[in-house]
Amino acid sequence: MTGDAAGVPLSAAGRWLADSWSPANFDTAEWVCRPHAWDYSLEGPLSQMRIWTEVEQATQKLLAYHGHINQEEQETTIWMDGRPRPPAYALHTWSGFATGEWDGNVLVVTTTHLKETYIRRSGLMVSDRTVVRTRWKRIGDYLQATVIIYDPVYLAVPYIRTTMMWVSDPGMRMDPYPCEEATETAVPRGKVPHFLPGKSPLPGLDPEARDRFATPVEARLGGPETMYPEYIAKMRAFRRPTRSVTGATEFGP
Repeated sequence: MTGDAAGVPLSAAGRWLADSWSPANFDTAEWVCRPHAWDYSLEGPLSQMRIWTEVEQATQKLLAYHGHINQEEQETTIWMDGRPRPPAYALHTWSGFATGEWDGNVLVVTTTHLKETYIRRSGLMVSDRTVVRTRWKRIGDYLQATVIIYDPVYLAVPYIRTTMMWVSDPGMRMDPYPCEEATETAVPRGKVPHFLPGKSPLPGLDPEARDRFATPVEARLGGPETMYPEYIAKMRAFRRPTRSVTGATEFGP
């Protein structure tokens, strides 16, 4: 359901941002072909990925792993040569600055210097102070990734996004994924679409709107408590919404 933040440990600032977000943001000229961060593209939606190495010719030492994912054509470089992390004021990009180190047979990647970007494409964001740790593990022909997001601005506690799996396919063909501009809603130049706090029409924020599980609105507001299984028992005491809403599904992960 669009606007549903259940399971996401939003801080007060993250909740305020989600409450003010408008779907018309996607039709703002500057954001029509807005890229997605690498960690978002891993999950939303799960798609083909290619990984290759960069080796120093003179020494044959591994310098970096490079990755390209089909969804939104996002790319990453994971530096493996021990280079220092740039200062906080250095350039922030959609892929950020990533370094990797081995923890046994698990590649642990730490990414900083990311632009503000999506957790979900419905107002749930992470800030440019975010640190993303991704744990990559190969299990036979399968590659597993677990992403943990640390954001002191929009998240109250670290957020484990999910565990994702790919199967090795040496003959894989990856088609282009170009962004084609299309205007669905005319947004006047200079206008920033938004809603005032408490005025959002998103169904996930409507106490009376019912999803297929009849999730109480208290849970849909998110927060650290909603991440844990114990919260299910607490939800039983909340009032369940009853009004069905047409077209209230979430878009994006």
